[in-house]
Amino acid sequence: MPSSAAARLKEHVRQTLPSKHWWVTMALVVIITIFYWQFCDSRFSLTQYFFFELRNDLVGVLYLIPFVYATLTLRLSGAIASWLLICAVAAPRLARYSLGLDSSVHNAANLSVPFLIALVVLLEMRWRERHRQLMIERENERRMQIERVFAAQESERQRISQGLHDDVLQRLLSIAYMAESLGTAGPWDPASIQPQSFAIRDESIRLSDELRRLSYDLRPSILDNLGLLPAVNWLCVRMRNESGINTRVVTRGETRRLPDAVETAAFRIAQEALHNVARHSQATETVVSLLFNPDHIVLEVSDNGVGFSPGHATTTRAVLDGHLGLSGMKERVASLQGNLTIRSRPNEGTRVRARLPVKLPPHAEAAGDNPGLRTAA
Repeated sequence: MPSSAAARLKEHVRQTLPSKHWWVTMALVVIITIFYWQFCDSRFSLTQYFFFELRNDLVGVLYLIPFVYATLTLRLSGAIASWLLICAVAAPRLARYSLGLDSSVHNAANLSVPFLIALVVLLEMRWRERHRQLMIERENERRMQIERVFAAQESERQRISQGLHDDVLQRLLSIAYMAESLGTAGPWDPASIQPQSFAIRDESIRLSDELRRLSYDLRPSILDNLGLLPAVNWLCVRMRNESGINTRVVTRGETRRLPDAVETAAFRIAQEALHNVARHSQATETVVSLLFNPDHIVLEVSDNGVGFSPGHATTTRAVLDGHLGLSGMKERVASLQGNLTIRSRPNEGTRVRARLPVKLPPHAEAAGDNPGLRTAA
């Protein structure tokens, strides 16, 4: 017996034996066993009440009472334990008073059929209970994820609003003040005006760079204008410049434009995977590969970093911790009826692989981008 099964059986026994229902079951079995010994050996006057058993060469119909009681009160563990106990105490009597093949078959069926029926019913009940619990967990997970998404969206909007107010607005006011001082200056003197005009120009360029960065963070125009491959190339160049990680793109198949929902999902998955590499992996090299097939594309992001144990990166844990990167990728792939696999081992790097169909399901035709789902894991 596997160790896990043995541990479960041991746990069942540990929980069952202290129960008062188990002691009631044992008492019933003992009483019925003593009765049957007297019934079979002495054939006393109560024999007439068991004409059914005598007529069919049965010994043990009364054992159904403790068996049913244990099954109803202790469920699966009670059914198994009581059945084994009944078989143990009834076996000597069955061996002595079964008068032939038919009698042996009747007695074996008398003990086995109720057990098999109870086993099937209890297993079905347990499966339904587990299914119900799973549905409840999924619903709770979905509710928590929606709440976290809304919170992430509000946090993103607050960050953008704060950046516009504290940075962009202040720079615009600075440019306005410099332009005002330039307009109220004294007699026209190119030597004195030139430094101020250059300052206005430099501040305007820095402001435009900041607005362009903010716009690209929300949704890069290169994705809409040029497509997925140039956008992924831009992501890799940006990551290489900001983190110093050697990042390159590998393509296979005939590159082409894809439906907007597919390009958006693939871009956001690549963006989130690269963000996780830069933040968590301690990698020195990352490879982003794109495989273009006629009916689907495959996006893969692999690194040579420290890796992690995938069993600890469950969606529920990520949602509870407020990290929506993993759940966001899974949701994007699921919305397109694709497939996402994450393979990693400690000190052996990580590989994120998303397979997305090119032909979209009906509900995804008009799917838009959801900035809240790109919050970092």
